[in-house]
Amino acid sequence: MDWPKIKTILIIVLVLTNLMLGYTYIREQQRFEVERENNLDDVLQLYEVKGIGVIPQKLKFPKSIKSVNIEYMTFDLSYVASFLGSDYSFDGNFFVSEDHSLYLDDTHLLYADKAHYNRVVQDELPSLVQFDVVSDETMRSNMKIEIDTFLERVNYELAYTDYEVLKLGEYTLVKLYQKQDEMLFAESKTLIWFYNDEIVGFRGENDVKITATPGIKYDIISVDRILYGLLPKLKSGNVIKNISLIYKLNDESLLVSDLILGEALPYYQITLSDGEKFHLRAVNEIMN
Repeated sequence: MDWPKIKTILIIVLVLTNLMLGYTYIREQQRFEVERENNLDDVLQLYEVKGIGVIPQKLKFPKSIKSVNIEYMTFDLSYVASFLGSDYSFDGNFFVSEDHSLYLDDTHLLYADKAHYNRVVQDELPSLVQFDVVSDETMRSNMKIEIDTFLERVNYELAYTDYEVLKLGEYTLVKLYQKQDEMLFAESKTLIWFYNDEIVGFRGENDVKITATPGIKYDIISVDRILYGLLPKLKSGNVIKNISLIYKLNDESLLVSDLILGEALPYYQITLSDGEKFHLRAVNEIMN
């Protein structure tokens, strides 16, 4: 038998087979993308019929994302002295010094100048919409220096990756964001209040520490399916202002909703123009 000739023929057959398989895969991917875009168009038409606006134009998201294993920062009594100094008392709810008060539990810490307490605790109210976003880089840089100095002074070891500066009259609010691969940890919230350039309030909730345990890669549910599932919860006149992928540890639909460590999974965060937010789990199966 002419073995060299047979080997040549087998190699040619294998190459042709691989080319055919590659072509078939590319065609299937193209067909899938077209079908997905068509499905999204159909869903958006349903939104239009129901009178619901969808502002975001870019509605393409990754097909797969890794989860992140995290644990929340926890607070003990050492933080009381860090924020208030040695001269303080406890009134049954708050630790108090002459001018400041502090509340803490396992994962929440609230510190405020007593004269500005009512302003500091209103950070979730619609009044925040009145704040103007500060884009001046000199002011932003100066605020960052103030914040980092303050965090170091009170021994608050926060690994934040982005921040936003907001202004209203004499108040300045700085929001610190924790992210992984540009995806926000939705439950983490760190806010620092200034009045006339003096820090008058601080709030830390569910601040994240990423563990060394690697995450798992998950398939992501397509946005058309997410929007279709959300449609019954919306009413005519609603407007979707933003759609993004975020990380979330706790799921409100589960009985256990106060985990402090575990696997943070990708979720879609859909924000309406009135500020209402919906969190919809974005994963359905583990990739092989």
